[in-house]
Amino acid sequence: MILKTRKLLYVREEPTKDAKLIIIYCEGNKREDQYFNYFSEISSKIRLEVEPPSHHDDTSPNGLYQKAVTHIIDAYNPKYESYDEIWLVFDTDKWGEKQISETREKCKKYNWNVAQSNPCFEVWLFYHLFEFEEFEGMNISKKWKQFVNSKISGGFDFKKHSIFIETAIKNAKLKFNNSMDIGSSEVFKLAESFYPFIEDKIENAKKIQGIS
Repeated sequence: MILKTRKLLYVREEPTKDAKLIIIYCEGNKREDQYFNYFSEISSKIRLEVEPPSHHDDTSPNGLYQKAVTHIIDAYNPKYESYDEIWLVFDTDKWGEKQISETREKCKKYNWNVAQSNPCFEVWLFYHLFEFEEFEGMNISKKWKQFVNSKISGGFDFKKHSIFIETAIKNAKLKFNNSMDIGSSEVFKLAESFYPFIEDKIENAKKIQGIS
């Protein structure tokens, strides 16, 4: 998809007092933060509080879970007292099925949510513009990053391509089919939880771009 312009597609809005609050603990400290913060800025109806890791943090699924427990369960922090949803966003990557399964079970205790991508977050980004496609080395995170950059001229641009979130939801659901096979991403579940709050802004951005 070629976009006609890079001009501002929205006016930044501060969240209202009763905006829905979703707290996201993610494995990556750049891509995920940029992506979710884009949506948090375009609507006053939603607050996406991203908690990216620092350099010394344990970024494994269990590490993200323990960080959430420390922030929300063990210590009082007014920032977290009125959250609507908690999400852990992580890759399949090198963590192994055992640790991921254990983390999922732990999250059930607090009714927290998991959005896993196999093998990496770039799978989710890819679906903003394309349906599932096989390629050599697709089980390797580094290969996915190269593949996305080869398919999208200049690579995924968070300020340009994020408006195709509805397409990403549809494409990811088509591949998912209740299975975390390679090339699957559960981030569509998180996207579905906040998309209704930004839908009008996204549709307006598409109109600016002349996208039906």
